[in-house]
This record gives sequence, C-alpha cells and structure tokens, in this order.
Amino acid sequence: MKKAALAVIFALVGTAWAGPEPTKPPPRNHEPLRLKNTFQNPEDVVRYYCARDASGFVFTGLMDSERRAFTSWKTVPDADGFFVAKKYDVRKARYPTKSPDVAEVDVEYELTGQSDAHGTYNPAPSGHRTVTFSLTRQDRIWRISGPQPYDLSPVILEGKFPIHSAKR
Repeated sequence: MKKAALAVIFALVGTAWAGPEPTKPPPRNHEPLRLKNTFQNPEDVVRYYCARDASGFVFTGLMDSERRAFTSWKTVPDADGFFVAKKYDVRKARYPTKSPDVAEVDVEYELTGQSDAHGTYNPAPSGHRTVTFSLTRQDRIWRISGPQPYDLSPVILEGKFPIHSAKR
C-alpha cells in the first residue's frame, strides 16, 4: 500500500515540476503513400495525385513506385517552383470518346501565389487555374496519362505550409 501511495505522490510531483505539456502543431493531414493503385474510378486517381501534390510530395520528388502505379509517365515531374493554392476541387470525370477506358478530369485551383525551394513567394498572376488530367484504363487500372510531367507545375496548399500564407 505504501509503495502505491509513494508512486502516486511521485507521479503528481513529477507532473507539477514538468510544467505544462508542450503544444504540438496541428496535424497537416498529408495523404499517405500508396504503392498500389486500387481506385475504381478516374476521379479517385486524380484526387490521390492532387492530395499528394498539395502536401508537397510531387515537388520534392514523386516516388518512382507511385509514378508507375498511378501514371503512365516515363519520368517524374521536375519543376523549379510551384504554385500555392488556397484550395482545389476535383470535378466529375468526362468520357470524351466512345471508349469507357479514356477519361478526363478537371481540377480547379484557387491560387494565391508562386514559390520555390528558396522560399521566394510572389502573388499568383491569376487567381484561378484549371488543369485537365487525361486518364486511360488498362487491365482495370486507371492511370494519369496527361498532361505530361514536364507540362505540369506542382500545386501546394498554403494550409500545409503556413510559412507561405504568413508571407502574404
């Protein structure tokens, strides 16, 4: 009984001496890495890509395993800078040909600025940007086929990197 009482006293004293618990930054809810593409529709493939992009994973280096699983690209995107967006919206897929294995998905971005790896931040030249992703389905797997990686600028959400929104 005495040992239990002493343990409680030491625990209480230790807590009082330790002071308040340090505050943690709020979680940024980054999209987790997936190595296998199990999405059933083209919108979900684009949503996954945009979520990874929004967290900065495309700008800092899309993994080759992701490239193979989610795109038909031969290389990964390689850009010197990126757009900063307040938000983005993935639209419903369209099927522009008679084939059910070809789709297009528009993503509308509300841009706030442009930045780069050096931390340079400039206001966006235009507040809105629309990117049309082309997708093809082979062996029941939807993959992004366009735009090509060299034509695609990364877009990072400002909420994922508060330093950019503080510079505005």
